[in-house]
Amino acid sequence: MTENTPAGATNVPDDSLDTGGAQENKVEAIQFDNLDVIVYRQTVDELYIALQPPNALPYIVAPANKTADEIVVFVKQWLELIRELRVEMLKRFEKSKSLKCHYQTGDVAFLFGRPFMLRTYPLTPKSGKKKASRGLANLQATIRHEISVIDLYLHQPGSYDQGRMAFLSLAKPIFSQNVSSLVRQCMERVFPEARIPTKIKIRPLRGAWIQIDKAKDTVWISENLIPYPPECVVYVYLQEMIGILEPEADEEARSNLLAKGLPNWQELKTLLADTNSKYSHQ
Repeated sequence: MTENTPAGATNVPDDSLDTGGAQENKVEAIQFDNLDVIVYRQTVDELYIALQPPNALPYIVAPANKTADEIVVFVKQWLELIRELRVEMLKRFEKSKSLKCHYQTGDVAFLFGRPFMLRTYPLTPKSGKKKASRGLANLQATIRHEISVIDLYLHQPGSYDQGRMAFLSLAKPIFSQNVSSLVRQCMERVFPEARIPTKIKIRPLRGAWIQIDKAKDTVWISENLIPYPPECVVYVYLQEMIGILEPEADEEARSNLLAKGLPNWQELKTLLADTNSKYSHQ
Protein backbone atom coordinates (compact mmCIF):
# COMPACT_ATOMS: atom_id res chain seq x y z
CA MET A 1 0.00 0.00 0.00
CA THR A 2 2.97 2.29 0.50
CA GLU A 3 3.59 4.46 -2.51
CA ASN A 4 7.23 5.06 -3.41
CA THR A 5 6.58 8.34 -5.19
CA PRO A 6 9.52 10.41 -6.42
CA ALA A 7 9.28 13.44 -4.19
CA GLY A 8 10.17 15.94 -6.88
CA ALA A 9 7.25 14.76 -9.00
CA THR A 10 4.67 15.28 -6.30
CA ASN A 11 2.27 18.21 -6.19
CA VAL A 12 0.93 19.29 -2.82
CA PRO A 13 -2.38 21.17 -3.01
CA ASP A 14 -2.92 24.58 -1.47
CA ASP A 15 -4.54 24.12 1.94
CA SER A 16 -6.28 26.60 4.17
CA LEU A 17 -4.75 27.72 7.44
CA ASP A 18 -7.20 26.03 9.81
CA THR A 19 -8.56 22.96 8.13
CA GLY A 20 -6.05 21.82 5.55
CA GLY A 21 -8.88 22.01 3.01
CA ALA A 22 -9.60 24.43 0.21
CA GLN A 23 -10.66 27.94 1.03
CA GLU A 24 -13.48 27.88 -1.47
CA ASN A 25 -16.85 26.40 -0.45
CA LYS A 26 -17.46 24.13 2.51
CA VAL A 27 -20.20 22.28 0.71
CA GLU A 28 -21.09 19.16 2.62
CA ALA A 29 -20.32 16.65 5.33
CA ILE A 30 -20.47 12.89 5.62
CA GLN A 31 -20.69 10.78 8.75
CA PHE A 32 -18.84 7.73 9.97
CA ASP A 33 -18.01 6.46 13.45
CA ASN A 34 -20.29 9.16 14.91
CA LEU A 35 -18.11 11.86 13.37
CA ASP A 36 -19.25 14.70 11.13
CA VAL A 37 -16.54 14.80 8.47
CA ILE A 38 -16.44 18.01 6.47
CA VAL A 39 -15.77 17.84 2.73
CA TYR A 40 -13.90 20.77 1.21
CA ARG A 41 -13.92 21.33 -2.53
CA GLN A 42 -10.71 22.29 -4.26
CA THR A 43 -9.58 23.00 -7.80
CA VAL A 44 -7.20 20.04 -8.03
CA ASP A 45 -7.70 16.45 -9.13
CA GLU A 46 -6.60 14.85 -5.87
CA LEU A 47 -9.08 13.31 -3.45
CA TYR A 48 -7.72 12.73 0.04
CA ILE A 49 -8.53 12.48 3.71
CA ALA A 50 -6.40 13.93 6.52
CA LEU A 51 -6.44 13.92 10.31
CA GLN A 52 -6.11 17.06 12.40
CA PRO A 53 -4.22 16.93 15.69
CA PRO A 54 -4.69 16.57 18.58
CA ASN A 55 -8.17 15.02 18.34
CA ALA A 56 -7.54 13.07 15.11
CA LEU A 57 -10.58 14.69 13.53
CA PRO A 58 -10.73 13.77 9.85
CA TYR A 59 -11.63 16.02 6.95
CA ILE A 60 -11.78 15.38 3.22
CA VAL A 61 -10.57 17.43 0.27
CA ALA A 62 -12.21 16.59 -3.03
CA PRO A 63 -12.31 17.94 -6.58
CA ALA A 64 -15.41 19.94 -7.44
CA ASN A 65 -16.61 17.29 -9.88
CA LYS A 66 -16.56 14.37 -7.41
CA THR A 67 -20.04 13.21 -6.47
CA ALA A 68 -21.08 12.46 -2.90
CA ASP A 69 -21.39 8.77 -3.80
CA GLU A 70 -17.84 8.70 -5.13
CA ILE A 71 -16.58 10.27 -1.93
CA VAL A 72 -18.42 7.69 0.17
CA VAL A 73 -16.86 4.87 -1.89
CA PHE A 74 -13.44 6.44 -1.32
CA VAL A 75 -13.97 6.60 2.45
CA LYS A 76 -15.17 2.99 2.60
CA GLN A 77 -12.03 1.92 0.76
CA TRP A 78 -9.80 3.46 3.43
CA LEU A 79 -12.05 3.24 6.49
CA GLU A 80 -10.26 0.44 8.35
CA LEU A 81 -6.90 2.14 7.96
CA ILE A 82 -8.36 5.54 8.92
CA ARG A 83 -9.63 4.02 12.16
CA GLU A 84 -6.20 2.53 12.83
CA LEU A 85 -4.51 5.88 12.21
CA ARG A 86 -6.95 7.70 14.49
CA VAL A 87 -6.14 5.29 17.33
CA GLU A 88 -2.43 5.91 16.86
CA MET A 89 -2.80 9.69 16.79
CA LEU A 90 -5.08 9.75 19.84
CA LYS A 91 -2.63 7.53 21.73
CA ARG A 92 0.22 9.91 20.94
CA PHE A 93 -1.72 13.00 22.08
CA GLU A 94 -2.95 11.30 25.25
CA LYS A 95 0.64 11.56 26.46
CA SER A 96 0.98 15.23 25.60
CA LYS A 97 -1.30 17.78 23.94
CA SER A 98 1.74 19.63 22.62
CA LEU A 99 1.80 19.88 18.83
CA LYS A 100 5.59 19.72 18.83
CA CYS A 101 6.59 17.18 16.20
CA HIS A 102 9.04 14.56 17.50
CA TYR A 103 8.88 12.50 14.29
CA GLN A 104 7.36 9.50 16.01
CA THR A 105 4.29 7.44 15.18
CA GLY A 106 1.16 9.51 15.73
CA ASP A 107 2.93 12.85 15.29
CA VAL A 108 1.84 15.26 12.59
CA ALA A 109 4.23 17.00 10.23
CA PHE A 110 2.90 19.74 7.98
CA LEU A 111 3.97 20.07 4.37
CA PHE A 112 2.76 23.21 2.57
CA GLY A 113 0.05 23.58 5.20
CA ARG A 114 -1.31 20.05 4.89
CA PRO A 115 -1.07 17.74 7.92
CA PHE A 116 0.56 14.36 7.33
CA MET A 117 0.48 11.79 10.10
CA LEU A 118 3.79 10.07 10.65
CA ARG A 119 4.45 6.38 11.20
CA THR A 120 7.92 5.09 11.99
CA TYR A 121 9.39 1.69 11.19
CA PRO A 122 12.80 0.07 11.72
CA LEU A 123 15.02 -0.35 8.71
CA THR A 124 15.25 -4.02 7.81
CA PRO A 125 16.53 -6.04 4.83
CA LYS A 126 12.90 -6.21 3.67
CA SER A 127 12.80 -2.44 3.34
CA GLY A 128 15.58 -2.67 0.78
CA LYS A 129 18.30 -1.31 3.04
CA LYS A 130 21.46 -3.34 3.41
CA LYS A 131 23.97 -2.76 6.18
CA ALA A 132 21.68 -0.13 7.67
CA SER A 133 23.87 0.39 10.70
CA ARG A 134 26.73 1.84 8.65
CA GLY A 135 25.31 5.31 8.05
CA LEU A 136 22.34 7.63 7.88
CA ALA A 137 22.28 8.17 4.11
CA ASN A 138 19.89 5.28 3.60
CA LEU A 139 17.12 6.64 5.83
CA GLN A 140 13.89 6.51 3.86
CA ALA A 141 10.47 8.13 3.75
CA THR A 142 7.47 7.32 1.60
CA ILE A 143 4.19 9.15 1.18
CA ARG A 144 0.60 7.95 0.85
CA HIS A 145 -1.37 10.86 -0.51
CA GLU A 146 -4.89 9.42 -0.23
CA ILE A 147 -4.70 9.17 3.55
CA SER A 148 -2.11 11.90 4.23
CA VAL A 149 0.45 9.59 5.80
CA ILE A 150 4.24 9.67 5.63
CA ASP A 151 6.11 6.51 6.61
CA LEU A 152 9.60 6.97 8.03
CA TYR A 153 12.10 4.09 7.93
CA LEU A 154 14.82 4.65 10.52
CA HIS A 155 17.69 2.84 12.19
CA GLN A 156 16.24 3.92 15.53
CA PRO A 157 12.49 4.57 15.45
CA GLY A 158 11.89 7.28 18.02
CA SER A 159 15.07 9.17 17.16
CA TYR A 160 14.19 12.83 16.56
CA ASP A 161 17.25 13.51 14.41
CA GLN A 162 16.75 10.47 12.20
CA GLY A 163 13.03 11.11 11.86
CA ARG A 164 13.53 14.72 10.87
CA MET A 165 16.28 13.79 8.42
CA ALA A 166 14.09 11.17 6.75
CA PHE A 167 11.14 13.56 6.58
CA LEU A 168 13.22 16.34 5.05
CA SER A 169 14.66 13.97 2.44
CA LEU A 170 11.10 13.57 1.16
CA ALA A 171 9.79 17.07 1.84
CA LYS A 172 12.58 19.20 0.38
CA PRO A 173 12.20 18.14 -3.28
CA ILE A 174 8.40 18.42 -3.06
CA PHE A 175 8.71 21.86 -1.52
CA SER A 176 11.32 23.07 -3.98
CA GLN A 177 9.38 22.01 -7.07
CA ASN A 178 6.15 23.61 -5.91
CA VAL A 179 7.84 26.84 -4.85
CA SER A 180 9.26 27.34 -8.33
CA SER A 181 5.87 27.43 -10.01
CA LEU A 182 4.19 29.46 -7.26
CA VAL A 183 6.70 32.29 -7.21
CA ARG A 184 6.72 32.45 -11.00
CA GLN A 185 2.96 32.98 -11.05
CA CYS A 186 3.20 35.72 -8.43
CA MET A 187 6.05 37.52 -10.18
CA GLU A 188 4.12 37.54 -13.44
CA ARG A 189 1.45 39.60 -11.66
CA VAL A 190 3.82 42.05 -9.96
CA PHE A 191 7.05 42.21 -11.98
CA PRO A 192 6.26 40.58 -15.34
CA GLU A 193 9.49 41.81 -16.96
CA ALA A 194 11.83 40.81 -14.14
CA ARG A 195 14.21 37.90 -14.42
CA ILE A 196 13.60 35.34 -11.69
CA PRO A 197 16.42 33.30 -10.12
CA THR A 198 15.98 29.76 -11.40
CA LYS A 199 17.62 27.65 -8.69
CA ILE A 200 15.56 26.93 -5.57
CA LYS A 201 17.52 25.37 -2.69
CA ILE A 202 16.38 24.51 0.81
CA ARG A 203 18.65 24.73 3.83
CA PRO A 204 18.70 25.91 7.46
CA LEU A 205 18.77 29.72 7.62
CA ARG A 206 19.42 31.59 10.84
CA GLY A 207 17.29 34.66 11.36
CA ALA A 208 15.80 34.68 7.86
CA TRP A 209 13.06 32.98 5.90
CA ILE A 210 14.72 33.48 2.53
CA GLN A 211 17.90 34.73 0.84
CA ILE A 212 18.20 35.60 -2.85
CA ASP A 213 21.61 35.47 -4.50
CA LYS A 214 21.16 37.04 -7.93
CA ALA A 215 24.84 36.61 -8.79
CA LYS A 216 24.54 32.84 -8.35
CA ASP A 217 20.99 32.72 -9.76
CA THR A 218 19.87 31.02 -6.54
CA VAL A 219 17.06 31.35 -4.01
CA TRP A 220 17.84 29.89 -0.59
CA ILE A 221 14.73 29.07 1.45
CA SER A 222 14.65 28.14 5.11
CA GLU A 223 13.68 24.59 6.05
CA ASN A 224 11.40 26.18 8.62
CA LEU A 225 9.04 27.32 5.84
CA ILE A 226 8.27 23.76 4.75
CA PRO A 227 5.25 23.38 7.10
CA TYR A 228 3.59 26.66 6.12
CA PRO A 229 0.85 27.14 3.51
CA PRO A 230 2.15 27.96 0.01
CA GLU A 231 1.13 31.60 0.12
CA CYS A 232 3.49 32.19 3.05
CA VAL A 233 6.42 31.12 0.91
CA VAL A 234 5.29 33.37 -1.92
CA TYR A 235 4.94 36.27 0.50
CA VAL A 236 8.53 36.11 1.80
CA TYR A 237 9.82 35.68 -1.75
CA LEU A 238 7.88 38.67 -3.07
CA GLN A 239 8.91 40.77 -0.10
CA GLU A 240 12.57 40.03 -0.80
CA MET A 241 12.23 40.69 -4.55
CA ILE A 242 10.59 44.06 -3.90
CA GLY A 243 13.66 45.01 -1.88
CA ILE A 244 15.88 44.03 -4.82
CA LEU A 245 13.83 45.44 -7.70
CA GLU A 246 12.31 48.50 -5.97
CA PRO A 247 14.86 49.44 -3.28
CA GLU A 248 13.60 53.04 -3.12
CA ALA A 249 9.95 52.09 -2.57
CA ASP A 250 8.41 53.61 0.56
CA GLU A 251 6.10 51.70 2.89
CA GLU A 252 2.96 52.54 0.92
CA ALA A 253 4.51 51.52 -2.39
CA ARG A 254 5.74 48.23 -0.91
CA SER A 255 2.28 47.53 0.50
CA ASN A 256 0.71 48.16 -2.90
CA LEU A 257 3.13 45.79 -4.60
CA LEU A 258 2.51 43.10 -2.00
CA ALA A 259 -1.25 43.52 -2.38
CA LYS A 260 -0.92 43.18 -6.15
CA GLY A 261 0.69 39.79 -5.76
CA LEU A 262 -1.04 38.65 -2.56
CA PRO A 263 -4.18 40.51 -1.45
CA ASN A 264 -4.02 38.75 1.94
CA TRP A 265 -0.34 39.50 2.57
CA GLN A 266 -1.01 41.05 5.98
CA GLU A 267 -2.60 37.82 7.23
CA LEU A 268 0.41 35.88 5.97
CA LYS A 269 2.79 38.26 7.69
CA THR A 270 0.89 37.78 10.96
CA LEU A 271 0.92 34.00 10.61
CA LEU A 272 4.68 33.91 10.04
CA ALA A 273 5.23 36.09 13.10
CA ASP A 274 3.09 33.82 15.31
CA THR A 275 5.50 31.69 17.32
CA ASN A 276 2.58 29.64 18.66
CA SER A 277 1.06 28.64 15.33
CA LYS A 278 0.78 24.93 14.60
CA TYR A 279 3.32 25.30 11.78
CA SER A 280 5.98 26.67 14.12
CA HIS A 281 6.23 23.42 16.09
CA GLN A 282 8.29 21.56 13.56
